[in-house]
Amino acid sequence: MVFAYSRPGIRSALSRYLLGEEVVRRYVLSARPRHRIRVSILDDHPIVGLGMAAFLRHQADFEVVQAETSALRFLETLKESPCDVAIVDFYLPREPSDGVDFIRRLRRQHPDLIIITFSGGKVEDTQYAAYKAGANGYVPKGERLLCVAEMIRKSIGAPRTFHACSQGRLHAFKPPRPDPRLTTAEAEILRNMALGLSVTQISGKLLRSKKTVSTHKRRAMKKLALTNDLALALYLKEKFARSAEMA
Repeated sequence: MVFAYSRPGIRSALSRYLLGEEVVRRYVLSARPRHRIRVSILDDHPIVGLGMAAFLRHQADFEVVQAETSALRFLETLKESPCDVAIVDFYLPREPSDGVDFIRRLRRQHPDLIIITFSGGKVEDTQYAAYKAGANGYVPKGERLLCVAEMIRKSIGAPRTFHACSQGRLHAFKPPRPDPRLTTAEAEILRNMALGLSVTQISGKLLRSKKTVSTHKRRAMKKLALTNDLALALYLKEKFARSAEMA
């Protein structure tokens, strides 16, 4: 699934922006950086990243530095060309790092970076995981691109506030834990298992020992009252199937 938008809608919003009408009045100009907002985009599906980049380049206050499909190249470019905002797909199953691990890595390397993540996975789970990892906002795939632009501006003005988009509207809030029985680490281990990764592969991907990964798995199964691997497989299929399909 990709972000949906219509050309008339984009032209209309852009016209209002350039004329200084309703869209611009929502934002406080003094809260923006003096330069154009520099944006880097990461999505392993080229059409998504290129489409988003094309849209943002039509906004007067954005400069798109990169639209990358490789997480490693994305990080290297960030070192050479610092940005104000990183827009990152939460699910990058073909990359060595994604999800919570990748967002935390970005946050460590670039403490002042605005990080906005998006995905086609289950909103409650991904939104909470992104929030706990240190992202500034979350947009479900399928939302209009105008929502992405608005979230960037809002996040620049209020970097300590988490923003989410639902049905075309932005709201600031603290996402609730989707399953209070599981910790963020346990949920992340299960998400990677749902992608078909073994304990050894997850260990290498998340840079944690196999013992730690196995402990998280065992504790999660106990909390969920899953007595064997078959029960776990059925749970993962039901819980994470949509996320895996949308990755």
